[in-house]
Amino acid sequence: MKSFFGSFFGVLFAVLFLVAVAVAGFVAVIVVISSSQKARAVADNSLLVLDLAVPIPDAPPEFSASQLFNGLNEEPGQTPVTLREILRAISHAATDPKIRGVFITGNLLPAGGYGSSYPALKEIREALAKFKESHKPVYAYLQFPFTQTYYLESVADQLFVDPQAEFILRGPSSSALYYAGALKKFGIGVQVFRVGKYKSYVEPFIRENMSPENREQLEQLLGDMWSDVTRTIEEARGLPRGSFEQLINANGLIDGELAVKSKLGTELVPLSTVMDRLRKQYGSDQQHHTFRQVTVSSYLDYLQGNTKGQTDAGPKIAVVYAEGEIVDGEGASDNVGGEKYAREIRKLRFDSNVKAIVLRVNSPGGSGFASEEIYRELAAAEETKPVVVSMGGYAASGGYYISSESKHIFAEPTTITGSIGVFGLTVNFQQLATENGITTDSVTTTSPLATLFNPIEQKSDADLAILQKATDKFYNQFLARVSQGRHLTVEQVNDIAQGRVWSGSEAARFKLVDEMGGLEAAIVYAGNLAHLGNQPRITEFPERKDLSDKLRELFKSTPRPPVSKLNPVELGIRELESKLRDMRALNDPEGIYARFPTDIRWN
Repeated sequence: MKSFFGSFFGVLFAVLFLVAVAVAGFVAVIVVISSSQKARAVADNSLLVLDLAVPIPDAPPEFSASQLFNGLNEEPGQTPVTLREILRAISHAATDPKIRGVFITGNLLPAGGYGSSYPALKEIREALAKFKESHKPVYAYLQFPFTQTYYLESVADQLFVDPQAEFILRGPSSSALYYAGALKKFGIGVQVFRVGKYKSYVEPFIRENMSPENREQLEQLLGDMWSDVTRTIEEARGLPRGSFEQLINANGLIDGELAVKSKLGTELVPLSTVMDRLRKQYGSDQQHHTFRQVTVSSYLDYLQGNTKGQTDAGPKIAVVYAEGEIVDGEGASDNVGGEKYAREIRKLRFDSNVKAIVLRVNSPGGSGFASEEIYRELAAAEETKPVVVSMGGYAASGGYYISSESKHIFAEPTTITGSIGVFGLTVNFQQLATENGITTDSVTTTSPLATLFNPIEQKSDADLAILQKATDKFYNQFLARVSQGRHLTVEQVNDIAQGRVWSGSEAARFKLVDEMGGLEAAIVYAGNLAHLGNQPRITEFPERKDLSDKLRELFKSTPRPPVSKLNPVELGIRELESKLRDMRALNDPEGIYARFPTDIRWN
């Protein structure tokens, strides 16, 4: 028997050892291959290709196995490129003699998350407009552009339109699923407590339609955003004010011929013809049978290779990305964990090389407790070094809470901000339990709070009064924070609060925002405050994770179809997943939230 077990464990050990060696060898090969693909030379007379096939996040994304394999297969448009990376590539390309122009392709599609926001696209448009001042052209090829795509591509000198193109252009909308009827049908009770008549997050749980207050705020918000988008497009294409919206309303889908006739495009031409022209003008890429080109990702690798050996030591600005739902605890890669961000900001406060902090907010808010954690650390940092805020697509509710104590706040006209209000909700299964013969019994202490969070029983009026008192307290604290940071009276803040959301342009009118501008404007402003000049050294949090950082997760990630190839079913699944993520993120220990529902849709 001993010899049997000895042989068994010997064989088992040998098998495990061989598996470990095979895995290590596989990983080593992957690392070598992926490393060898970096820092390729850029050919003379190249066009920088900006592929819009994936969302453009503010924060550096987590590395995933799917990105690794897509990168090895050289599939285009698979690896997300951040806003700052795109801006850096365009800026360098303007003075790089090897780069002769920019070619924009692909289509931005909705896929959840917070990437590709209009504030980010506006900043890229402005970078491309500045690029054109170097007397280098910007080309774009359009096939089935949505509004977001066309908004960005409208800055191009030449907009080539596919003969089969259909322009899918429409303004923003907001819709929500209302669960009150279903919850009642299944015997699930929901009780809410909130401050702010415009605080609409709880409405789907207690109503069957949109409240007049929510409709009022959304109509103004969407109108402000749409006005900025249409004005930008009309100015870029030399169209009379109001004509872009008239064209959309009169025609619905706009085919390629009408697009060119209406000056939305330059020329109706097949892609093959465009490729031939660009090959003749800039030279041919023999390997791929196209014009000489370099993708943004490859160009960034090339630039990184040329700057190797440069030290990161010395005075610098820290850019902190607060992108996603604000949650209690450490959080995950796609949200803002209160403990994690508070700890990181504390480290930056005591880092003598960090002379200023730029907080890039792209968040609808979330946990009130976590928002306060982050706020405190930012307020403490503000006492020793400048803190400047740059608002992205969202800086609402808790997102505004953490922004309020800063030296200067930048936003874009299409930023969704404000939503200074608080809510909480409890769910009970009393009716469901009763109808199915389930009863409860309990023994408690003399404390009236002993059964406050019992999930079965409906809350009494006394219970709700306790919860409402806590909600009122946090709302008053919210008002005080904004009052102190924005140098307004509490009464002034309360007048523009009540949970109401505002566009960036309206927020500036109410002094909730200081200036219109993007992330780069905030960095320059912080650099000047810290006496570091217009091009300071930058460090980012969270940092982009490379292969070595994420090897332990290599076999846990399931590849998903690229956004450019999504079908309606996959889009619907992702939409439901997004709703479930929102629900799971409601983890505040006190059940109090400062959050705005992200239900704005453009496509």
